Amino acid sequence: MVLDAAHSDLGVATSLDLDDWPLILVDRQLSNGRHLVLADADGPHRLWLRDTLPGQPLAYVIAKDASFELRVAAVRRLDRRLAGARPAKLFRGFAPTAFQRHRLSLLLDIIDIANDPDTTDLTTYEIARQLIYPRMSIGRGNEWKSSSERRRTQRLIEEAFALRDGGYRALLRG
Repeated sequence: MVLDAAHSDLGVATSLDLDDWPLILVDRQLSNGRHLVLADADGPHRLWLRDTLPGQPLAYVIAKDASFELRVAAVRRLDRRLAGARPAKLFRGFAPTAFQRHRLSLLLDIIDIANDPDTTDLTTYEIARQLIYPRMSIGRGNEWKSSSERRRTQRLIEEAFALRDGGYRALLRG
């Protein structure tokens, strides 16, 4: 989420002291501002403080795009924590489920193996044997060509490449 210096017309009198946060995972000062990742029991908070000075009142900057509702929820979540509220269950879209994490990990493995210069000649069968069905007993030939494992492997490869080619943006929107 983006925080910027609050304009004096907004009447914001409070500043934000993030140095008192219990655990700061990342704190980088770059040319476009300060970037932080704050640890929290209910999931990390990712902040970008643009053109701000210590002790200066801050305002949230929320882009009105396809992720607007998710951005507002992130602001509310941080605001609650800054006000002293206890961690709460994450909103839908903030973190993948265990199944989604496993599937995304598998898709990333497929992308990695497909982009590895040492394994450029991998077949669908070899990807299935190495990543998806390590204990597969299906042989090559007609048995493999007519198998549901082959069709699932092809779907996963297509999904992995779609993710690589820009589909990851939908994940970021939740």
